[in-house]
Amino acid sequence: MPQIQGNSSADGGRLDGSIGKAVVAADFVIGAGWGGTAALTVRAGSNDQRGTVTITASATTPAQATATVVLTFADGAYAATPPCFSVHMLSSSNGVAEPSELAAVACTTTALSWTHGTLPVAAKTYTYSYQVIS
Repeated sequence: MPQIQGNSSADGGRLDGSIGKAVVAADFVIGAGWGGTAALTVRAGSNDQRGTVTITASATTPAQATATVVLTFADGAYAATPPCFSVHMLSSSNGVAEPSELAAVACTTTALSWTHGTLPVAAKTYTYSYQVIS
């Protein structure tokens, strides 16, 4: 269970999202829409509750319809579907401006998934942060 951080008597204490099993690249599946040689890296400290991943789209032409990312929770299933979200952080890779909207974000008891909102640009880097609130 997350713990309140900071002054425990303060009304606005913060929840600690560091509790949870660390996730690795193998816990994620990126859809074919990222291209055949797309790569995903996980930022150190990422876990089932929160984290950041970076995807480098393939140099071959990606296809938006399946530019998806699925995280299967490393700690196993939640008792009930938790609220969750993902945010696409703007990236300056290749100097191409990208909208930050996602087409869809969904959560189940076992996984968090999201779909990139536009056609990925070949060889461009995309960074996503996610949070699952249990």
